[in-house]
Amino acid sequence: MKLKLKLSFSACLRTLFCYLLLVSTHAFSQSGTTKQVKGIVRDKVGPLPGVSVKLKGTNQGTSTDANGQFSIGIQNGQTLIFTAIGFESKEIAYNGQAQVSTTLTETFANLDEVVVVGYGTTTKKEVTSAITSLKPDDFNKGNIGNPVGLIQGKVAGLNISRPAGGDVNGGYDIQLRGLTTLSGGQGPLFVIDGIIGGDLNSVNNDEIESIDILKDGSAAAIYGTRGTNGVILITTKKGKAGVNSIEYSNYASIQTVAKKLRNLNADEFRQAIATQYPGRSKEFDFGANTDWFDEITQTPVDIYNNVSMTGGTENFNYRAAVNYRDAKGIVRDNNNKRMQSKVSITQKGFNNKLTINYNLSYTDTKRDFTDQQIMQQAFRRNPTEPVYDPANTIAGGYYRNTGPFEYYNPVAMINEEINGGKQQTFTGSAKLTYAILDGFNVSASGSTVRDSYKNAQYQSRYYPIGIGNNGRAYIGTGETNNRLLELSSDYRKKIGKHDIQAVVGYSFQDATDESFTGSNNNFDVDLYTFNNIGAGAALSQGSASLYSHKESNRLIAFFGRVVYNFNEKYLAQISLRHEGSSRFGVNNKWGNFPAASVGWRVNKENFLTNVSWLSDLKLRGGFGVTGNQDIGNYRSLQLLAAGGRILYNGTWINTYPPASNPNPDLRWEKKEELNVGADFGFLKGRVSGSVDYYVRNTKDLLWTYAVPVPPNLYNTSYANVGTIRNSGLEVTLNLIPVKTASFYWNASVLFSRNRNKLVSFSNPDAGYKLNDLKTGYIGSDVQTWTHQIKEGGALGNFVALKFLGIDGGGNPIYQDTDGNGVINENDRQIVGNAYPKFQLSFANTFNYKNFDLSFNFRGSFGNDVLNIHRLYYENFGYLGGKNILLSALDFPNFKGKAEYSSRYVEKASYVKLDNLSLGYNFNINKLIVKKIRIYATGQQLLTFTKYKGVDPEVQLAGLSPGIDAYNYYPRTRTYTLGLNMVF
Repeated sequence: MKLKLKLSFSACLRTLFCYLLLVSTHAFSQSGTTKQVKGIVRDKVGPLPGVSVKLKGTNQGTSTDANGQFSIGIQNGQTLIFTAIGFESKEIAYNGQAQVSTTLTETFANLDEVVVVGYGTTTKKEVTSAITSLKPDDFNKGNIGNPVGLIQGKVAGLNISRPAGGDVNGGYDIQLRGLTTLSGGQGPLFVIDGIIGGDLNSVNNDEIESIDILKDGSAAAIYGTRGTNGVILITTKKGKAGVNSIEYSNYASIQTVAKKLRNLNADEFRQAIATQYPGRSKEFDFGANTDWFDEITQTPVDIYNNVSMTGGTENFNYRAAVNYRDAKGIVRDNNNKRMQSKVSITQKGFNNKLTINYNLSYTDTKRDFTDQQIMQQAFRRNPTEPVYDPANTIAGGYYRNTGPFEYYNPVAMINEEINGGKQQTFTGSAKLTYAILDGFNVSASGSTVRDSYKNAQYQSRYYPIGIGNNGRAYIGTGETNNRLLELSSDYRKKIGKHDIQAVVGYSFQDATDESFTGSNNNFDVDLYTFNNIGAGAALSQGSASLYSHKESNRLIAFFGRVVYNFNEKYLAQISLRHEGSSRFGVNNKWGNFPAASVGWRVNKENFLTNVSWLSDLKLRGGFGVTGNQDIGNYRSLQLLAAGGRILYNGTWINTYPPASNPNPDLRWEKKEELNVGADFGFLKGRVSGSVDYYVRNTKDLLWTYAVPVPPNLYNTSYANVGTIRNSGLEVTLNLIPVKTASFYWNASVLFSRNRNKLVSFSNPDAGYKLNDLKTGYIGSDVQTWTHQIKEGGALGNFVALKFLGIDGGGNPIYQDTDGNGVINENDRQIVGNAYPKFQLSFANTFNYKNFDLSFNFRGSFGNDVLNIHRLYYENFGYLGGKNILLSALDFPNFKGKAEYSSRYVEKASYVKLDNLSLGYNFNINKLIVKKIRIYATGQQLLTFTKYKGVDPEVQLAGLSPGIDAYNYYPRTRTYTLGLNMVF
């Protein structure tokens, strides 16, 4: 079945928006006869803000303001429902009272807490899959520029790391429940306010209402070909009827280096030269005392300001926010300046049967990039060399030493390069929902995300790597457009003890990506930088470069889900997504992704109803099938590439040879996952948590295999061969050791462990055979691989010669595993594994009157890291021409060179104090300012580890995890002072 849709998406979107506009201008004159009633909601302490107040059986509702007050239109005989997280819901019938006020009773088990799932919401007590829901109170505090950083260490089984350290333009690596692919995308799918694949750069952290993580297959299968690596749903704040306020947030942060590589200072360098090379000091001592690290770093100050406004009535409410963040990195000229703005509007009409939601956001980001090679150059630079040499006019007055290989002045690298980028992201969406009958709604939604960027770089004639090029300019521009149209209907009906929910829908998504780059060099002057790129002489010489590219992909899906709840005791859910992707072969465009899960709330059984210490006990199990189509476009097609020119009939013409083999059977990687778990609560919720065990098999792994030519047109083929298995255990434990009127202590412990195995990745009968896979290539003087993957074995294994010690001559001794008296690659063995045996997190929050204190510890245990810096520089082979590690002096007789072995694969378990925050809340309800909060936060404060490198937390993504990067950016400690105000 072929994937076709002839109707223009833009036409659909225009029609939808016009219809929404027409309806919104007409509908709001329609209203029933109601009486406006006011009231106040309290708890045992005082007024309770943020309580949801709804008319039973309708979509009409409001919320209490900061003083617990509300106002709502109501008719005699109708019933008000009051709900709030952490409190028992309450219903009050209206019979003409002048005021409706009530007091809510606190409950320890938040079983009615709303959880966002794919294409809808449910409550915590109804969840039958492995889902974690986090609210702003659960997020990490402090200077966090990316929403992913808010949940680091907060979800069992979700591993989040930042390989780029303190680089303000660096991103996060995210891995949920282990590695599930060899060549496809490894990160989860992000859904932002219903927009599938939304841009994280457009999300303001202060505007996030909740983050929900769909971890297992039964939860994620509703997203079909994109659900294999899990789904993260981000829901932003919306306006609330009756709540009128202005919120202001501000913070300032400074950063310091948490740890740096300890190389030799000038005095130590001179002493080492005198010891290792007696009488040759004049060759290597240039008379200066330079701290190259200090020369390229700074103490950055970050500033953040955010203003949001919310207000409205039952029929029209809004929320608008704008913020500006100026972030600087520890390396000079490393900046990120970002402005974000967002408007969310909700309108109702036709007696509240019609609801229209509009969301518009715009983000403008300016970046100054840093070359992470600069830090490596500063590390290995001779500390007796000066920074500047005014007599060296060829180098622009910088000191230049052309002797050592790949040896450049890092100060010149910073000063003589402009490397920046601009990015604009626009997101617009609208959703129309109409209540046809009580509990039966139909919806239509459309969204567009447009992301455009321009990166520009200029290296002057004095840039040390390119001296002689007379300047080099580069410009790259691009744009992506992601358009989504979805039509759906949902139904919910409660008949006695039976509660049925259902949703069915259609989804169409179209994405395009185009780019253009150009480069030129050999300029007369550096004056124009990249703004007159055509002036370079390389263009006329034929050595300039131009490149342009455009591609697109399309997804079409039909989906449905049915949820059944009997007496809030027996729970069941089934879902199915039938989806087609243009990325796959003509024989496999479409696929089915089913899921089923069940739950049993055991504590609701008669034999447990009188067990007072048991608050909740739910057993659940689920199975789901998901896919991974994140492989790039056109991989199933035969592609052509521009080849050389040939003379044909007296004319030079271009040739276009094959660049790939067609594969009409290419299909998505398919993951089948079984998850069993339990949710529990004891002592009125003072102890609660969950346990999950999972087994996930990812089949039809995609990999590029060598194939013969002929019969193939090209020497490699991209094909589905292989299976990876992950299995693991996750435990979440929440504790409330103390809870009084003035003091509250909440603690949580997370535990997770995952085991993986490559079951197979060969199919000799089909012509796809691999004995093993060697990855993790180390370049420069070493030039070898570090990891080896074999069928039936674990991923992440370091395979190297086993280091036994140093002999009398100062040479390394390696184990001769095959006993033939010759040390070579055949003697390699498994010497470690990059993945942890288990991970732990421990978080605490204390509230005493108006004070609050929180701290988070996070640990990884049993993982190994290849210390690449020790491998290269814990010897004397580079001393003189380059600097070395101070630890090399601990082995003065070692004569070995830079060589990969088990000596440098270190045990790298660690425990980190990720976050420490202290705050104070002022409640000033009688003034214009309603609330003030001041706080101080420290991030990445302490690391406890035996690892000798900069940081044991390194990249775990990909097929060669656990290598400490050769070119790196140091991690930083961040100290923040902040202020939040509500008017």
